[in-house]
Amino acid sequence: MTHHASDIPDSFLAKWQTTTNVLAGIFDVPAGLIMRVLPGQIEVLVSSHSEGNPYEADEKAQLNTGLYCETVMATRALLHVPHALEDTHWEHNPDVALNMVSYLGVPLLWPDKEVFGTICVLDSKKRNYQDKYVELLWEIKKSIERDFVVIEQQRQLLENNAELQAALQRLTALQDELLRSEKLAALGAVVAGISHELNTPIGNSLLAASTLQCHAADFAVDMKQGLTRSRMLDFVSTVEQGAGILMRSLDQAAKLVGSFKQVVDDQSAADRRRFDLGEMVRSVLSELNHTIQGSGHRVHCAIAPGILLDSYPQQLAQVMTHLVSNAVQHAFLPGVAGTVRIAAQPDSEGQVVLTVRDDGLGIPQANLGRVFDPFFTTRLGRGGSGLGLHIVYKLVTAALHGSVEASSEPGQGACFTVVLPLSAPAPLQKPEVRAVRNGNFV
Repeated sequence: MTHHASDIPDSFLAKWQTTTNVLAGIFDVPAGLIMRVLPGQIEVLVSSHSEGNPYEADEKAQLNTGLYCETVMATRALLHVPHALEDTHWEHNPDVALNMVSYLGVPLLWPDKEVFGTICVLDSKKRNYQDKYVELLWEIKKSIERDFVVIEQQRQLLENNAELQAALQRLTALQDELLRSEKLAALGAVVAGISHELNTPIGNSLLAASTLQCHAADFAVDMKQGLTRSRMLDFVSTVEQGAGILMRSLDQAAKLVGSFKQVVDDQSAADRRRFDLGEMVRSVLSELNHTIQGSGHRVHCAIAPGILLDSYPQQLAQVMTHLVSNAVQHAFLPGVAGTVRIAAQPDSEGQVVLTVRDDGLGIPQANLGRVFDPFFTTRLGRGGSGLGLHIVYKLVTAALHGSVEASSEPGQGACFTVVLPLSAPAPLQKPEVRAVRNGNFV
């Protein structure tokens, strides 16, 4: 089966464009591509909008010319070429003419297991990718192949019976749920959100820097003509104010980038140990004491001693920090003092149920299903980045092997319930990742 451009809805092409843009940024390469095989040719279906990318969408090349992607499609396996010019098999392949000497790519398969093409990254310098980058590329492959499933299902529904609108609506709902759960969809939202939030501190920094530059130029002119004491004091004051704006803005940007890294970094834990839950939570509250006192609210921990977990205290401490900070910042009206209560109780299934409850405004029902989405906040641009609860969800489900949910009644506060195993499961072994060269594993 040949898959033409008309087979791919614009919404999916737009999503894949975002995916390749993010992919090129994470891998720090000039080119992120989704390639599609055609009769006798291979086509650049989607090309990242990254600096130095020599490939453009809709470009086509003849097959059987030694392209990297031909090997990927032929073997249906990952191919990693660290440096083509150091490898006699690859030193004459056509991509080298574009100075693309490094390659990492995996095949894309249509639902009927026919090869659709590849997704790959290319660079102009030598690259030896770590396992986590290879694993990320496999996750992106899975995401796109799930899109293929949805595209094929939509096509079959429309062709077989145009009257099956109810089934099509259910399929669209399933599609939305799949996209919502996809790491790549979340990552795309993160990039959009962080860009929005960084605009303010970076804009302030640029304004302060340009102002200082102008004042410095004026000061240099005045130096040639002679300086008065008041002129020097005025210049020093201007520099101090500008430097203060720069420091505050760059500090805000650094904190946002730190939150962004928490979202995209591997959160697997390496500090597993046995610890007392109550002691750990009280330690977190001690570190947050200044923030809590400054808010005017009270935080009460009612966790009894003796609840022992064999788990990851560092990750759980991050969860508690975000949950308490979220309550203190968002749960109460300005000027109204409130209370946040933390409790925990083991259940009969080898788990502990941990709750963080406030007596504030509550969460509107329309927002309950979105509170863990990346960059969802009602305070965007007013100090709320919308990353905290998304980080909580990721840490609880991925690192701590638990679950978290939010509940609320309007005007009666909100409650976040975290259910964790008393003994966390052993971490899964990462799959062995091997490159393919000449059809053989290396």
